[in-house]
Amino acid sequence: MKTLFLLITLTQNGAGDINASFVNTQTLQQCQQKSLMVEGVFKGSDIPVIESRCIESDLQFSEFGHASNASKIRNYFLISFDEKKLDITAISDWRSCMEQQKKNVKQDKVYCSSSVQSIR
Repeated sequence: MKTLFLLITLTQNGAGDINASFVNTQTLQQCQQKSLMVEGVFKGSDIPVIESRCIESDLQFSEFGHASNASKIRNYFLISFDEKKLDITAISDWRSCMEQQKKNVKQDKVYCSSSVQSIR
């Protein structure tokens, strides 16, 4: 089985909510190049980038597309980072996601995020 890489980028909107975007790539080099490009786009639009990482992952996500409005975002993920790994858990709704985030308060980097993308 071929190793795939996932770029995950977390940004923060004006209301303080965390949004996630995911890009699947074939190689680590492709992932790192996409990371630089994606971060540049967000930073050029004055959108704060909270986290951006390339990780080995079997997770496949739908293609990224901009939501025409916030009500189009239907997918929620609890995302936790440490120095060596990343965990992504799909959550059914925003309230449940926030409750799970509060339960993991002892971990440094746990985010409840929304995304227009879904796990395939």
